[in-house]
Amino acid sequence: MSAKTIVFIVLTILIVIFTYQNTQVVDIHFFTWKRSIPNALMLLSTLFIGIILGWLLTWTGYSRKKRKVKAEAEEKKPII
Repeated sequence: MSAKTIVFIVLTILIVIFTYQNTQVVDIHFFTWKRSIPNALMLLSTLFIGIILGWLLTWTGYSRKKRKVKAEAEEKKPII
């Protein structure tokens, strides 16, 4: 069994335990919208939204800056 498979299985078990232990219903209020959802669903959805937003910000802005800095550094290197 590879290390990735073991890590995946452990994380899956932890997520199942987390979801099972956080089944309390919480009220979500957003402007006039109101929903009652399980606490685990709210926390996990917030986590995934944060991961996606972080990935998008990194993919769009940070990578361009990093490539620009790398290109400028390559231009400054003396050719031997």
